[in-house]
Formats: sequence, C-alpha cells, structure tokens
Amino acid sequence: MNTQVDTRGRGLPSWLTLVLGVLLGATIMFAGLARAGRIAPPSQPEVLVSLAQTLEVEHRRVDLLVEQGKIAEAITVLDALRSIEWPTRAVAGDEAVILRHDVYGRLLRLQLDHRELDAAKPEAELLTIVGEALSEDAAGVRTNAFTARLVALRGELLETQGRDDDALTAYESALEMNRALLQQALAGAGGSP
Repeated sequence: MNTQVDTRGRGLPSWLTLVLGVLLGATIMFAGLARAGRIAPPSQPEVLVSLAQTLEVEHRRVDLLVEQGKIAEAITVLDALRSIEWPTRAVAGDEAVILRHDVYGRLLRLQLDHRELDAAKPEAELLTIVGEALSEDAAGVRTNAFTARLVALRGELLETQGRDDDALTAYESALEMNRALLQQALAGAGGSP
C-alpha cells in the first residue's frame, strides 16, 4: 500500500532555507579560508551557532505572526532583537554582522510595507535604525546580500525624505554589492567573471 503524506506548510519557508543555506555556505567557505590561512576563525564559534539558532526560532515566530496577520506583533519581535547583545566581529566573525543585517532588513521591510500601523515608526527613526545596523563593526564586512538589502533600504528611506542624491548614492552602493555577488556566483558556477 502506497500512501502519500501532505507536507504542505511543514517545511521551512523558502527565505529561511535560503538564509540557512547562505549561512552554511559561508561557514564552509570561512572554514576553507581559515585553513588556507587567509582569515582567522572567530574566537568563539559557539557564539555564532547560538546566535544562528536563536534567530532561526525568532524568524519562525515572525513567520507565524505574519501568516496570522499580526504584523504589529511581528514588528515588535524583530524590534526586540535590536536590544539583544549582538556578538562583535572579533568574537563571531562577519557572519554575526550579516545575521544582524538580515534581522534589521526584515524589520525595516515590514515597517515600510505597513505604514498604516500604529506601531509604524517615522522615516527619520527608521533611518536611525539603519545607521545603527550599519555601524562601525559593519564597516569592512564581506560583501553579502543582507548588507546590500539594508543599504538599498537606506536608499528607499532617503528617497521618501526627498534626499534624492543621498538615495542615489545608497542605491548605487547596493547595486555595486549585488553586482559583485553576481560575479562571484557566476565565477563559482563556471561562468565568466
């Protein structure tokens, strides 16, 4: 007897699968570079693992809240993550900064897409949040999709404030990062750089 099992709604959301895949790929690449002596491993890799596991659970909780139409609660969960003690690059490497950029990017996207909510913050405050995410420890972080998205969101916020020249600069920076990522992907897939 052959039975089929309905697995809809039981797997990971595609964006979370992508995040975990990127994190796994980055970890493997990081380990290879560390073995080759190109970069030093984080001083406390267990901190990065704990952070990634915590964020996986929080993202799943946000997914459920969004599915239930509880956008304000989802924003509150993501906003609360801003106040946790994020590990520094010295402790957990670039991945910790990249994961923080993912959380901040998701928070900002929800805020921008749901301006009708009472919990919606003014654009000036959202720009402050972007600045918080792209603080000093983010300077020099390796090129990645989450930082590129955060920089593009900065451009979107600047544009809403009528700061078109600053917005164009942010968009160009995000495009430059995305072009570099595309070239890396093509080179890794055997395409021409």
